[in-house]
Amino acid sequence: MANCPACNTEIADDASTCYICGCELDEEREITWTIIGEIEDKLSADFGKEALATSEIPAVVFSRSGFFGNIGLPLNPFYKAGSALFEISVPEEFIEEASEILEMTLGKKWHRKES
Repeated sequence: MANCPACNTEIADDASTCYICGCELDEEREITWTIIGEIEDKLSADFGKEALATSEIPAVVFSRSGFFGNIGLPLNPFYKAGSALFEISVPEEFIEEASEILEMTLGKKWHRKES
């Protein structure tokens, strides 16, 4: 097994792209990913990731809510009452631009992480 040079996820040796962040595996650069904030629900998280992708900003969304898979199995959050919660990470060089895009596109569903 190999590790993705961008997000350090363990991937198959024969993979050409990382299945988590989409990084081309022939790239030999190291990227520092930073969690920039939280998004309240899966639909908004998907929309935010797509908005960043159209601006050519790579993003990885992680569920902290008990949500599993792309099909959708929204379970009740196990750590607190309320809506689902997704963290979004981007490479360090895109923090400000990504935060502005998410603020414009998601509004109140987006919560920037305090620095």
